[in-house]
Amino acid sequence: MVKDGRRPSHPFLVDGSPFIFSVVPFVAIVAQLVRAPACGAGGRRFESGLSPHLLLFFLLFWVDLEASHPKVSEKLGFSYGPHPRHVLDVVTSDACRNAPVILFFHGGSWRWGQKDYHREIGRQFAKKGVVFATANYRLHPEVTFPSFPEDAARAASWVRKEIDSHGGDGENLFLMGHSAGAHSACMVALDPIYLAKWKGNLSWIRGVIAMSAPYKFDPEKEFLYRSVFPDSLDRNSTMPAYRVGRREAPPFFLMHGRFDPLIRYELSEAFANAVRESGGIALNKVYASHGHFSLIRRTTSWHLWPQPLLRDVLEFVETHGESDSKKEDPSSASSTQIASPGEDP
Repeated sequence: MVKDGRRPSHPFLVDGSPFIFSVVPFVAIVAQLVRAPACGAGGRRFESGLSPHLLLFFLLFWVDLEASHPKVSEKLGFSYGPHPRHVLDVVTSDACRNAPVILFFHGGSWRWGQKDYHREIGRQFAKKGVVFATANYRLHPEVTFPSFPEDAARAASWVRKEIDSHGGDGENLFLMGHSAGAHSACMVALDPIYLAKWKGNLSWIRGVIAMSAPYKFDPEKEFLYRSVFPDSLDRNSTMPAYRVGRREAPPFFLMHGRFDPLIRYELSEAFANAVRESGGIALNKVYASHGHFSLIRRTTSWHLWPQPLLRDVLEFVETHGESDSKKEDPSSASSTQIASPGEDP
C-alpha cells in the first residue's frame, strides 16, 4: 500500500523524507554556512559568505531530490452532482496503483471555503502512494443542515465508483475533513441514512480522519449557526456525539490543536472516549503547538518538527486500510471492524 509508493531513500535523508537531513551531512552543511566568507577567483571574497561550490551542491542536491519523487498530477473540476459546487479535484501520482483514497472536505463554518487550497496537502499524500480527492459542497445560506453531509455522501459515492481510473481503490476509502468539513465526514460515517441514498452503507468507509471537528454544540447558543441548523431539527440528528454507538461505524482518528480557540480539544477527547466505550475504535491526538487553523494551514508542519501530522495520518490509513493481503484473507477483515454492538441513538 503506502510502502509500495515510497520513493527510494536519499543518502542524505532520514526515511527518504525531503525535509529532514541526517546528522552528518547536515552538520557539514551548517559548518560551511557559518565559516568565514569564502574566497573566489583572484582572492576576492563573495559578500554572501557562501562558496559558489556550496551553492552548486545545494542545486544538484534538490534537483536529485525532485527526480526521485513520484510524478504527481492534479486533475481538476470533476462534477459529482448537479449543483455548481458539486465538484471535486483529484491528486494522484505514479506511486498510486490500486491505492487507498482520502476524500477531504474543507472547513468554513458551513458558510465559506474552497477545495482548492488543500491540493497542496494532497500532493504530499500522492507522493506517498495515497490518492487524494478534495471536494466542494453547498453552503449556507443557500442550504441548511443536513445538506452538508448529504453532499459529502454524494461525493463519496462518486469517488467509490470513479476513482479507479486515477489509481485509487474505491473500496479503500477514507473520509477526512477540517472543522465543518470534519463534522460532515463524521456524520456520514456514523449515520447510515446518508450513504443509503446511494445504495451504500457504513462499510463503504474504511476510516475517518477528523481535524478540529465540532463534535457537539448547541446551535441555539451560537449566533453564527442558528440558521445553519434549523430549530425544527431533532438535535440528536445534527451532532456526531449523539450518533455514536453503531456496530458498523468505521475507526476514527481525531486530530486537534491544544491551543484551538474555537473548539476545545477536550471535546475531541470526550468524543474518542465515547466511541471507545461503545465498542468502537478511536485514536485521539492533541498537537501541543497548534490551534484551530494551523493544523490545516501550516502545510510545512506536515513534514517538520514539532509534529509529523502527515506520518500520523499515513499510519492510520495503513493500519485500517484494506491491503491486498486482507482482501485475499477474509478472516483478516475483522481486525478493523467495531468489536461490540452499541444501541442506536
